Amino acid sequence: MQTSRLVGGLICVLVVAIGAAFVWGIVVRSYWAVAIPVVIGFLGMLTLGFWIGWTMAVTRIEPPPEATEEGTAETESKA
Repeated sequence: MQTSRLVGGLICVLVVAIGAAFVWGIVVRSYWAVAIPVVIGFLGMLTLGFWIGWTMAVTRIEPPPEATEEGTAETESKA
């Protein structure tokens, strides 16, 4: 069996198990059944925001090439 198929199957089983645990927690009216997914989602959004900020902060921006006198003169003569 290919590794990607095995990992995909494990992810499916894990998602079904987590979904069943969530539904069970809602049925028994547990505060944690709602609190844990909300905390995970909130921390995930904060992680995404940090990643975007980090990428913007460390990305080097190269200045555009300077226009030369010859290039400017050619453009003006064509107009």
